[in-house]
Amino acid sequence: MEPTSAAASGVARAVSAAVTKKMTSHTGVRLGGREERRQVYSRFQAATVEAISFAELLRVEGRLTGPFTGYRRIRELGLQAHERKVELMAAYFELRLVANPAPLEKGEAAMVKASQVLEEPGSRGEAQFRAKLEAAVEAQREFTDECRDDLWYLPQRWQVHRRIARRWKARRARR
Repeated sequence: MEPTSAAASGVARAVSAAVTKKMTSHTGVRLGGREERRQVYSRFQAATVEAISFAELLRVEGRLTGPFTGYRRIRELGLQAHERKVELMAAYFELRLVANPAPLEKGEAAMVKASQVLEEPGSRGEAQFRAKLEAAVEAQREFTDECRDDLWYLPQRWQVHRRIARRWKARRARR
């Protein structure tokens, strides 16, 4: 074997080992990979849930305190509502960066409904607020279902090996 070809193959092995290690590393971020999308979807879900639950908190606080709420408390609540809106928008734009089209469409609907609930927690009647709240929760559920399909948590119809393994596990569990 020639020395130049031995050196070239040694360099090629070292480079391929470094590249393989970087690609299989769990610490390195892969743009648009399943794990990154899962993290972004999770952040967006947390932001929408926080916005919806904070709107409910504002509704309860408005019922309990009445017109004599101090200026300081009103200012605190306004700042907290603003923080929720900022987090919701940041999570949405991160979602736009890495999401596939179907989850993005459902995410836009969930964001719109969550921001509507957050915008007007005390200005409408109880029935209208509850209807908006249920619509926001339903949009969140649809987004979650679409994310599950996008991340392939269930075997696809063409993944025969995964479906067979699932059947065998279910069969063993029944015994």
